[in-house]
Amino acid sequence: MESKNGNRTINSASEIEYLLALAQSHRWAFSYVVSSTRRQTSHTTELVNIDPQAGVMVVGSEVKYSGLTANTPVLFRAQSGGISMQFETELIGSEGNALANRLFTECQIRYPREIRFTQMRKAMRVDCHNRDDLQVLLFAEEKTLHGHVADISETGVKIRFEGNLSYQFKDSRMVTDCQLRLPDGCLLEARVKVLGFVYDKQTDISYLRCYFLEIQEDRQIKLQQLIDATQGEYEQTAMQC
Repeated sequence: MESKNGNRTINSASEIEYLLALAQSHRWAFSYVVSSTRRQTSHTTELVNIDPQAGVMVVGSEVKYSGLTANTPVLFRAQSGGISMQFETELIGSEGNALANRLFTECQIRYPREIRFTQMRKAMRVDCHNRDDLQVLLFAEEKTLHGHVADISETGVKIRFEGNLSYQFKDSRMVTDCQLRLPDGCLLEARVKVLGFVYDKQTDISYLRCYFLEIQEDRQIKLQQLIDATQGEYEQTAMQC
């Protein structure tokens, strides 16, 4: 069932599998909520694997070390751009030696029977991990770095680079220039401020978050067109099964 504001409760097995696989492959921001007598707190984790046939999912090990016990209901959330979902599930208990269980780096949870899906159509940031046609040139310390757009909004961009570039970005608040080459060949030149740097050792990819300081007005229109088109394609894909 879908409401006018984009909320939808999904209980179709094929749609649930599609959405979870989409969240895993595109590395949606994943979190879970822990409740206590005093407050609710949200913690980040990652979706590692899904197994619909076995009825289980695998998330990061931090979930089982957060004080939660097996069979306790836990609310999980995932979001990317203007799309989000949430579902309630339980941790699956481990058998065997307690010390050996602590060595496991992942945590199993039960596969959800339904998912609450929301399309936030006014959201500006869009995920571009699956696109290689959005190239970026970043000019830093007299060097030109070649990367691709990871996600983008009206106000900023996250850029992904191959390899560990931590030595390049010791100053995490540097101001520099960048060029974004759009799919139609148009160059979007911008003055940017670096807001943060993260290196993912597992994938050997560096991510740089940048805030747009200066963009020409006509290029701002091009940027908004790109965001609207990408968001529309992404939402349409997520709704298909």
